[in-house]
Amino acid sequence: MKKFLWILLGLIVLPVLAASVYWFSGWQALPSEVPQQQQLHQPQLTAAAAASMQALVDARAEQSLPALTAAVVWQGELVWGGAAGFADVEKQQPVTTNSQFRIGSSSKPVTATAIARAVQAGTLQLDTPISQYQADLPNPAWGDFTLRQLLSHTAGLPGYEQNSDWVGVWRTLVKQHRYTDVMDSLALFDQAQLQYQPGSGFLYSSFGINLASAVLQSAVDEPFLAYLSREISQPLALPSLMAAEVAYQAQVQFYFSNEQQVKPHWPVDLSQKWAGGGLAASSVDLAKLGAAWLDPAFISADIQQQFWTPQKLTNGEVNDQNYALGWRVTERDFLFCDQDHKLTKAIRYIHHGGVSDGAQSWLVVYPELQLVLAMNTNTVKENYCDFAGQAAAIIRPFLRHIAPELLAEAE
Repeated sequence: MKKFLWILLGLIVLPVLAASVYWFSGWQALPSEVPQQQQLHQPQLTAAAAASMQALVDARAEQSLPALTAAVVWQGELVWGGAAGFADVEKQQPVTTNSQFRIGSSSKPVTATAIARAVQAGTLQLDTPISQYQADLPNPAWGDFTLRQLLSHTAGLPGYEQNSDWVGVWRTLVKQHRYTDVMDSLALFDQAQLQYQPGSGFLYSSFGINLASAVLQSAVDEPFLAYLSREISQPLALPSLMAAEVAYQAQVQFYFSNEQQVKPHWPVDLSQKWAGGGLAASSVDLAKLGAAWLDPAFISADIQQQFWTPQKLTNGEVNDQNYALGWRVTERDFLFCDQDHKLTKAIRYIHHGGVSDGAQSWLVVYPELQLVLAMNTNTVKENYCDFAGQAAAIIRPFLRHIAPELLAEAE
């Protein structure tokens, strides 16, 4: 018994001590002067691009980010990409518009895109019990779930904080185990208790998205990552979109940040949650993925409408996050977190953000404007709006060109 207690104490205390030593050592100051790069693909937008690039440079400096990149797609064409800062601070390696970042929960709309393609092909149906596609579910209570419930976080599965599968809790926390198949990662929560009757409540759960990817894999009879590559990355020409743990030449270094200092984030393995938060991409490729939803040849109008409609609970009310299927839907008279600069009318935008280990991402689609923006950084701001809110100043110059009537005359 004493030996067991000592082992248990070691498992708890030693990682805490190691993390403490790591946290208090190895910080380095961010250089005051950083490299910049931009690519402009439509000369008539030169003025907008210059203003957006300055906004990106200012945002990186103001928020003390190692690197910040952004990309804008309009009417199906990449029009601009910008990058400022370092992909690797110690090596003084500049970030570029092609640099790859962990995208965290922005993986969810990527997974929704893959499932939407399968629904469009007739391989999957959103309201069919998932046991029809996958008979060997590790928890029989999951059999009556539907993809609609899993993609809208209304199935009743727990989030990370509510997970009662204690082995899974530990592994999702330390992120050191390598998974080679989405079915294997279901063991992280297969013993967890359901939080409510399916369809009756809302609880944001990456586990639900991971389960949805396993259902997709079974239905198409192809590994999830292979299907993602064949159905998304290859036809849309998105070379950086892949599992985050794959060695990719243009992947940035990820950081902890502390005012004007940074230090590399310790190594993690995100293979436990590819579909819900374990993918990586550049801002350019993430923006192109968002734009693909505006192309009826890739995603039909009917499928788009289904996936972009906020889902109702069994009581008839829309869920409290206005969550659709792998996307959030918002209509406001201001951009993102920027309530200080009102628009002349409310506009609808479809979006998702992501927070990962040493990275944050933001993807937003304005369907009525045929406009898409993606943004990435290689650290984490405690207040997500400190990061995502910078997108308002970056997109405004393009709005002045595309839809000046949305901006106040004073601007």
